[in-house]
Amino acid sequence: MKPIKIHNQILDDSQSDYLILAGPTGVGKTDTVLSLAAEYDIEVISGDSRQIYKFMNIGTATPEAETLKNLPHHLLNELTPDTIWNAADFYQRARQIIKEILGRGKLPVVVGGAGMYLDALRFGLFDEQHKDPDIRQKYQDKVDAGEAEALWNQLMELDPDYAGTFHFNNFKKLMRAFEIYESSGMIPSKVFSDSTDSFEKQGTFVVLDRDRKLLYERINQRVLMMLRDGLIEECQNLLDKGYQPDLYPMKTIGYKEVYAFLNHDIDEAQMINSIQQNTRNFAKRQLTWFRNHPFDYWIDLGA
Repeated sequence: MKPIKIHNQILDDSQSDYLILAGPTGVGKTDTVLSLAAEYDIEVISGDSRQIYKFMNIGTATPEAETLKNLPHHLLNELTPDTIWNAADFYQRARQIIKEILGRGKLPVVVGGAGMYLDALRFGLFDEQHKDPDIRQKYQDKVDAGEAEALWNQLMELDPDYAGTFHFNNFKKLMRAFEIYESSGMIPSKVFSDSTDSFEKQGTFVVLDRDRKLLYERINQRVLMMLRDGLIEECQNLLDKGYQPDLYPMKTIGYKEVYAFLNHDIDEAQMINSIQQNTRNFAKRQLTWFRNHPFDYWIDLGA
């Protein structure tokens, strides 16, 4: 990889084949990519766990049509919300796309805030061992009894890195975490970090950050902008197409609060406050994840 400048930092990693731009939601990853595209011949791979889905552009901050027209993007708007997409799917597809982009003589840039997905890309993700149907049924019963949030809080104490990557209503991942823990005696993040399926292509991992107060202000304003751009209408459109709020992608921050509003469970002010608060909390968890996992550069984008 040729030397690249991001903000005030020169990245000079001649052994690297591709670039990863990570960071919390709202930090400015898209603006950074656009700045790179003005100077370098790049193609972008979305490392976001939700932008792969169709009909969810506003709530997932998918780049605008004009940007997509001028800059090649991959893993956007490919699947309907009733389709399962996970870290294993991502790393298999992303690795292949990176090789294809390199074959075209361009620089692949993976952009996203899904820490587990980005780690899977670099190090692999094996989830086929440590399976026990009896343990799985034990936690299925607990979930069925309404104990999911309590279980997630317990997992947060045991393995905050892993628990911080998903909401407690992701029952499948929650039950799998306890199945791994009870059958192996190891926390899930340890099991996954022991994977040996590393990528032969070398990546430079960059985490983008800002002053916490400024980041939170940006998040609050972005939530208001999403609502002005039609987030509520987007959520209603998903319902009209037959996609129900209990689908995994639609339990994402921004969508679940709007559905609570549409269902008259909360008022508009509560909806806005909840989206902003939940997004800020999510950004905090993302930063914790990145600090506790290997990275090459930590760049403060400033004001």
